[in-house]
Amino acid sequence: MLMERAESRRRLLELVEKFREKGATSPDKAMTLEELGLPSWFRRLMRGRLGKLGVFVEKEGKYYLSEERLRQLEKRRGEMLEARSARRNLFMLRIARVTVGILLVSLLLVNIYIRDPNVRTVYSILLVALLAVSILQIYYLTKARRGFEAQLKKEA
Repeated sequence: MLMERAESRRRLLELVEKFREKGATSPDKAMTLEELGLPSWFRRLMRGRLGKLGVFVEKEGKYYLSEERLRQLEKRRGEMLEARSARRNLFMLRIARVTVGILLVSLLLVNIYIRDPNVRTVYSILLVALLAVSILQIYYLTKARRGFEAQLKKEA
């Protein structure tokens, strides 16, 4: 699925470049498929998903590139990538927090049976690590929440 997205994106960018090369970037500069050098299957794509994107606009049998709509799509894509990255960071922090927590409990149990000052030092280090991971997790949650709230305000 990821490869399909990358391939679709590459093809879309090729089409965008072709429209730019020919200068078909506004309604008054719209061109026919023949003038653009596009195959007839482009018309079928425009009736489907490609047409729904709104990047390419048909006007009286001629087509042009909507730079504004392309910018909107790129901005939306950037926001989605940023959200995906934030989710990935939060997930990794959760794993780190659980791991450090398990290590802390294990060392606590070991410390009950073995009285060694080195165990207490390691325990203190892990406690600081757990605190740091928790602070990072709160930071990323707050950042994600602000982004989500900002997006809701834009849509309203």
